[in-house]
Amino acid sequence: MAEVFGIVVGAVGLAAAFTACVDCFEYVQFGRHFGRDYQTDLLALNCSRLRLSRWGQAVDILNDPKMGRPDATSEQIQTVKDTLYQILVLFADSEKTSQQYTTGEDLSVLSSDSMDSTFLALNNKMRELAIKRQKRSNILKITQWALYRRSEFKNLIEGISTLIDNIEKIFPAPQAQATLVKQEATELHDRGALELVQSAAEGVDSLLQNAAKEALSGHRYLKVLIKGRGQSGDVVSSDWHGKAVGASHLYNGVVVDAGGEALIGNQYGGKGFWDD
Repeated sequence: MAEVFGIVVGAVGLAAAFTACVDCFEYVQFGRHFGRDYQTDLLALNCSRLRLSRWGQAVDILNDPKMGRPDATSEQIQTVKDTLYQILVLFADSEKTSQQYTTGEDLSVLSSDSMDSTFLALNNKMRELAIKRQKRSNILKITQWALYRRSEFKNLIEGISTLIDNIEKIFPAPQAQATLVKQEATELHDRGALELVQSAAEGVDSLLQNAAKEALSGHRYLKVLIKGRGQSGDVVSSDWHGKAVGASHLYNGVVVDAGGEALIGNQYGGKGFWDD
């Protein structure tokens, strides 16, 4: 039977296959030919990893073999397993290409020491978010390898994006994904980081790109009429911890009737608006 990184097709479960895919991103390095582009390319790769981990959490892949769909057929579930395996194949193909370069070429790789502090902090945060969504495992028989040409990186990132598109269509979870991606944007919180993510996520993770854009621009409240009590915009539970994005909001035509009460935009902790 076919084997990739020590994983035999059909020999591992759905959760293990998913975890292996998320793990694989950890082993990709970049050759010095990438230069300063290394930072943005690594960021794009982390966007792809975060997108895959977000989908996995949204469908509860680690705990629910039917991924939130009680009516899921065995064929559909197998298609997801096969698709995850194909992601592993893409990584394996890039590793084989890396091994074809000869020692006469510059095979040195870039490291985190080459990164600006903003990029380094952002990549570490995105890595942390993705790792939280998987079970740690040691099933991969793998060592780090490097991409040496931009065409190799392009083929890898585009191939992964297409395969994630496919599994999201079979087992969609738009509401859960929307909630998770907003949490991610809140975790990133720094304006500079959000601007970098908005750029890097283009063509890779539209949800994250839009969430970063929204976090940067704030909300727009236009022609809002509130009768009685009403709430619109950001609300986070009273057990919230951490920072939040401080983007400005636009208010135009907001009307609260006599005797009314409203919360429009941003509440992160303390006594809740509805707790009175």
